[in-house]
This record gives sequence, structure tokens and C-alpha cells, in this order.
Amino acid sequence: MENIKVKGQWTMLWLSYLALIGCFLPYIGYSTQITKIMEDTSISYAQTGMLASVTALVGGLTLPFVGVLVDKWGARNTILWGLLISSIGQILFSYMPDYSLLVLSRALIGLGVGLLFVGPYTMAAQWFEKSNGVGSAMGVMFSSDGVGTVFALYLFSYVLTAIGWRHGSALGGIFLVAVLIIAFIFLKNPPHITDRQNSSKELGEKFSLKDYLKVIGNRNVIVASAFFIGEWGLYAVIAYWVPTILIEDAGWSEGLAGFLTSLYVLVGVIPSIIFGLVSDKMGKRKPFILLAGLWMTLTLIVLTLALANGNYGLVAFMMPLVGIGVYTGMPVALASAIDSVGTKAVATANGFILGIGFVVGGFLYPYIIGYIKDITGAYTVGFIGIIVATFILNFLASLLGKDSKKDSNYSEEIKTSDEDAPVRIYQ
Repeated sequence: MENIKVKGQWTMLWLSYLALIGCFLPYIGYSTQITKIMEDTSISYAQTGMLASVTALVGGLTLPFVGVLVDKWGARNTILWGLLISSIGQILFSYMPDYSLLVLSRALIGLGVGLLFVGPYTMAAQWFEKSNGVGSAMGVMFSSDGVGTVFALYLFSYVLTAIGWRHGSALGGIFLVAVLIIAFIFLKNPPHITDRQNSSKELGEKFSLKDYLKVIGNRNVIVASAFFIGEWGLYAVIAYWVPTILIEDAGWSEGLAGFLTSLYVLVGVIPSIIFGLVSDKMGKRKPFILLAGLWMTLTLIVLTLALANGNYGLVAFMMPLVGIGVYTGMPVALASAIDSVGTKAVATANGFILGIGFVVGGFLYPYIIGYIKDITGAYTVGFIGIIVATFILNFLASLLGKDSKKDSNYSEEIKTSDEDAPVRIYQ
């Protein structure tokens, strides 16, 4: 394939990256202040867990449809709407007087986050597909998990500590408004995508329900979905509850707890890039997914034993080790799904995989941990449940996967299985 350098593609990449980084602030930025929020609002651990869960639930319900919205609106408009909704939700969260309104503001944030988890990635991929540099663009974008988590859990924690969680959260909303203004002025869809969308409208091409079911029923899409349920659930627990554990039980500062928790994601950036490239070279995905699931299970066992014995230093040490497994498997599992459905169905597959991960993992895990804490007075039982779920979702389910072979029609067709004929779709 001929590489065509597209003017402005790196500028658009970094603007997309900025939007993606900003989305972590409303998603998890308040978690280092959970103890203070509980004191100020007199809510229980289960209710606090619900604040995280409702964000993931609404985001997860949004994600399966975001691919369709991107096709209809364009990635630029999807990003702008995501930033606008997130900023409004963040400002409302800052000053809500009672619990029900706090939940409402978190639901609004979930809607914005759902748009921002797909829009920026799509924008970056579209700007680089002409230059055959999608892999490089995705490598840069994927590092946002680490950078965004450090920004939200570590740097932002100092703002919240200095001026209080309410005023600090409002300032975070203002930051999102500033990003929105920058994106509105400078962010653009690539010309060839605009032409493609106009052509599709003129020809009346549509993506049918049958096509959608073919995509989500693909074996490797199911495996990736299971992996992301386990991954998103684990991420939600690490991001929301581990800082609380380190602050409340270990007596560590908000800044230290936030920084150590962010290492879970920050360290994972390296294996995500390395093993994604290695799996490309080898033409094999499944062994890396299995290895990642097994590693996650074993490191979680050690972390849980440390938690049960009050060894918080070991808990902090194990978090980045768990992250290594997670970020070894995530890009490879997603790549395996993309291999199977073809490039024309990437948005559909990604939306479903991320969405079900949000709905099931991101919603249930933090709420259940909080609920168990209320009942038992400890987190240990909840973490034992996470070990079992991780072993099933991230290891055993991966045994069902199969490495796919690419063919010349990959950009045009969905492969539902080795036995099924390809189904042509349009975007």
C-alpha cells in the first residue's frame, strides 16, 4: 500500500489525544476524595460504589451505538458533544445537594465518557489510514490510559486537596470547557472521510441489524468482550476503591495513593505496545491473551493475600504487576477481534466490546465491592470474587478464541467464522 502523507494529521492526532486525556478527569478524577465525599454527603460504601457504577452503566449503554453516531455525525461532532456533556456533568457533580442528584450528574458524565472513548480513537485512525500509519496512531492514543490516569488520580488530586472536592471538581469542568473550545476551533474530520460519508448517503448504503449481529456473534469478538468485562471491572475497582483503601486503611495521603494507583495503568503502556507489535510479527494473538489472563489471575491472588494481611506496601507493589497482564492482553484481544471482522466493521466491534465491558464490568464490580464492604466490613471477600471472575473471563474464555488469517478482502468483508461466507457491509 502506498503511503500518502496527509497534511495536519499529527495536529489532529494530538488534539484527539487531548480530548481523550480530558475524559479521564470526569470519569475517575474524584476517586481520591471518596472518603471526604462520603463524610460530606453521609452516603454508604454501596452508594459510593453506585456513583462509579452508574457512570459505567450509562457509558456502556452508549458505546454500542457510538460507532453509528460517528458514521452519522463524524468523529469531530462526536468528540465535541462528548466534551460538552462531560463538562456539564462535571460541574453539576460539584454542587449537587443530595445523593440522587449526584447519581444523576454521574449518569450525565457516563454519557459524555461513552462518546469520548470512541470518538478520539476513530478520529486518529481516520487521519492516519491514508498514510498507512494507523498502528502508530493507535500506539500513541493507547498511551492515554497511563497518562490520563496519572493526570486524573495524581495531578488532579492536588487540586482537589487544595481547594476541596466541590470547587476542585468545578475547576475540572472548566478545564473540559477549555478543551472543548480548542477542539471546536481546530479539530477537523479528514477530507476523505467527509467524501466517503457523502457518497454513502447518496448511494443509500446502510449497516443492517443482520450485519451488526454477525459482528457481535463472531467468536473472537465474544472472547474480546469477555476480556474487556474483566479488564474494565478490574480497572474500576483499582481506580475507585484502591485509593480509598490506601487512604482510609493505610493512612497514606491522597497524592501518594493516587500516584501509586495510576502506576497500574502507566506501567501497562509499555507491554501494550511491545506485545501488540510482537503479535503482529508472529501472526498469533491467542497465546498472548491466554498468558495475560493467567498472569492477571496469579498477581491478583498475591494482591488479595497482601490486602487480607494488611500489607499495603505489597498491595501497592502488585498493582502495576497486575497492570502488565491487563495491558498485555487488551490490545491483542482487540486486535484479534479486528482481524476477524475486518476493517470496515472496526467501529461496530469496538463499540460493542467496550460497551459490554463498561455495562457489566464497570457497573457491577465497584458496586459489589462497596456492597460487600458494607456487609462484612472488609474488602477481601470482594477481591476473592474478582480473582474467580478474572480466571473465567480473562483466561478460560480466551481458550475459545482462534487466530484469524487476513485476506485481500479484509477491508470490505466481515468474517463470521471459517464456515460462514463473508458478509459485505457498508460504512
